Amino acid sequence: MVKMPKEVMDMFNDWDAFKTIATVDAAGKLNVAPIKTFSVVDEETLAFGYVFPGKTKANLDATKRVAVTAFKGSKGYQIKGTFREFLTSGPIFDQKKKQVQEKLKLDAKSAGIIKVEEVYSVSVGPEAGKKLA
Repeated sequence: MVKMPKEVMDMFNDWDAFKTIATVDAAGKLNVAPIKTFSVVDEETLAFGYVFPGKTKANLDATKRVAVTAFKGSKGYQIKGTFREFLTSGPIFDQKKKQVQEKLKLDAKSAGIIKVEEVYSVSVGPEAGKKLA
């Protein structure tokens, strides 16, 4: 796996950054959804609090392929990776559940874990599309 640069981790940890997740089902049909609850577990791993069951969960369970973006203003980053699992207990789940309750007043059903494989800039300007890791 690759390691996310510090500025990428900072963006994914920024609660005010807008974040989306893109998944694909077994037939190749794409789905994109906003998920604000992303944060960094370590340099190679992202986690998100999962609140509303639906297409995203079904697609992740089926294909494991995922791309996520985080952006704020004209700066942004995309992570491509592999979905590993949904956690329903343990420290990562507990942290996500608490964060979702405090920030959104909602109940996280699980914490999704993504292993990072590629990192790109989606910032406006000359860095756009540049592979960072």
